[in-house]
Amino acid sequence: MKSIISNVFSTLPGAQFKYYIPMLVLVFALIIGGVVFSIIYKKKKKEDFAFKRLFAKTSKRLILFGILFLILTMVRYENIPYFSMRLWLYSSILLFAYFAYKTITVYYTDYPREKSNVHNNMAIHKKKVVKNNYLPNKKRR
Repeated sequence: MKSIISNVFSTLPGAQFKYYIPMLVLVFALIIGGVVFSIIYKKKKKEDFAFKRLFAKTSKRLILFGILFLILTMVRYENIPYFSMRLWLYSSILLFAYFAYKTITVYYTDYPREKSNVHNNMAIHKKKVVKNNYLPNKKRR
């Protein structure tokens, strides 16, 4: 247990960083995924108000996580004390896992419910507009 804690909190983890390539692939996948999601969001937000409301910040967060992992990889490559600690990498991976979990949960639970609510509200609003269409106007003074 002591060795695990000393491994995580080591200020100079050393040059043994064998997963540069997977980290760089993850960085570029996150940045490209953020750009692609931004394009999809711009197309979809015009007709889907639930999607617009629930996923407004997702592309920015994907790009920010990509930049964060790129900075952590560069700092670890240069072996800068305190900034290249494994603690920062593990905590950012946990934060990204939480973000991915919340986004997937919102997509599968909240999004369908919100989408049906928006469609119901729009149908009710259309009925009200049709009913109020033939009423006399108020007198102007």
